[in-house]
Amino acid sequence: MYTNSAKETKIYYETVGTGMPLLFIHPPGMGHVTFTKQKELADEYQVILYDIRGNGRSDVGLLPMTMELLIEDVKSVLDDLSIEKAIICGYSNGGCIAQEFALTYPERVKGLILFGGFPEVNSYILRKEFQLGIWATRNKLVDLMAFGLSKAHWKNKQMQQELRDYIKQNDMKTTEEMYKETLHYNSTDRLQEINVPVLIMYGSLEFYTHHYGEQFQEKLKNVEVVHISKATHQIPTKHFREANHIIKDFINRKIKE
Repeated sequence: MYTNSAKETKIYYETVGTGMPLLFIHPPGMGHVTFTKQKELADEYQVILYDIRGNGRSDVGLLPMTMELLIEDVKSVLDDLSIEKAIICGYSNGGCIAQEFALTYPERVKGLILFGGFPEVNSYILRKEFQLGIWATRNKLVDLMAFGLSKAHWKNKQMQQELRDYIKQNDMKTTEEMYKETLHYNSTDRLQEINVPVLIMYGSLEFYTHHYGEQFQEKLKNVEVVHISKATHQIPTKHFREANHIIKDFINRKIKE
C-alpha cells in the first residue's frame, strides 16, 4: 500500500495482524524487509512496516532530506491507517527517527522500542561505520553495500538474497543524505521529554554501543535496557526470536491498550 506524504511523495508500507499497532523503522538503505521476522508478532499485534523515502518501493521525493521530513513520513503512514497511537520501533539509525517522532508527536506514541539505539553518535567505531556508509553511497557502490549488509544480517542464503535485491532498489543519493542526517542527530538533551515506556535492546557483543544504554537510563524516567547474550548489532534479523519475546513481555507489562 502507499500513502502520500510531503509534496505527494508516495511512501510504501505493509501491515499485517490486528491489535496494538507496532510501526518499525529500518536503517538507511535496508528497507522494510529488514523486519521480515517481526511479522511473527502479528499473532498479537498489528505490525506496520514501511520503506523510508528513497528506499525500496518509496519515492525519493523532491524535498531535501531532513529529520523533519522523515518523521512526517511516519505520521503519514499512521494517518493513512487511521491510527491514533502506536508503539514506534527503530533499528540502529532508524532509532533516531523513532526518537524524534516521539519527541515531536508525543500524543501519537504509546511506547518506544529501539534496537541498538543511540541519542547521538559519540562512539569512534559507530562514527566510522557511518562514514563508511557515506563513502559507499557517495561512490554508488550499491553492489558492495548490498553484499556487506545482507551477509551481516542473515545466515540464510535466501534471506541474504532477498535483502541484497531490495537494497539495490535504493536511491544512493537519498541513502547518503540519510546517513549524514543521522550522523549529526542529537536528542541527548531532550530525552527527558519522552514520557512513554521505552525498551532498548543491545547485543552483548556490540560493546561500542553499551554506553548509550547508560545515557538513556540517566535521562529517561521509564526505560528498560536489555542485553541479549551472544548477540551482535543485528538483533531484528539474527536474534529475532529473543527480540520478539522481549517485545511481547515488555508490552504486556508496561503498555496498556
